[in-house]
Amino acid sequence: KISEEGLEYLRELRGIDSWVIRLIVQRGSAAQDLGSLYARFKPRTIVRGQGGGSPTSVSLKVYYAAAYASERFRFFKCPAFSHSLRIDDMKIQGKDEKLELTIGQTSSYAERAQLVELAPSSFNGGNSLLGSYHVEIAPYDSVKKVTHSAFKRIPMYVEVLSEKNEVVKSCMGEHPELTK
Repeated sequence: KISEEGLEYLRELRGIDSWVIRLIVQRGSAAQDLGSLYARFKPRTIVRGQGGGSPTSVSLKVYYAAAYASERFRFFKCPAFSHSLRIDDMKIQGKDEKLELTIGQTSSYAERAQLVELAPSSFNGGNSLLGSYHVEIAPYDSVKKVTHSAFKRIPMYVEVLSEKNEVVKSCMGEHPELTK
């Protein structure tokens, strides 16, 4: 939580108007950056008839590659592309502790980050979702596309421990992409 005075200082003197949020999956010793979003502290302009507040929380959705392709694929009754894995066991790990960030030198952020209010916050997790999912944040100037510190990993994370292959009996002998 940042006070109104703190937000004003960050915005006026440093140009910081957002958090950039990065989702990282760790699978064994390999880490993969699944993508980025940014959430503004306050909206740039308030449009009449629309909510004028900034987001109080951000949800990140990770889909199997077969479901990520489009909204339409997510609603097939039979698994699309012969994909039938389902998460069997997962846990929230780490400690719920305060996080401190030091404002420092600016650094260009070349990765394309989507504004939370405009883009669906979904990520392609691949053919398997096994692994540890970590969120990293940094103070961000969304106009100049620069961060004002190194990314800091939030101490709590989600770990997908196991998946199982799910047989969908109603799909037997049917072409899954055509079944509705």
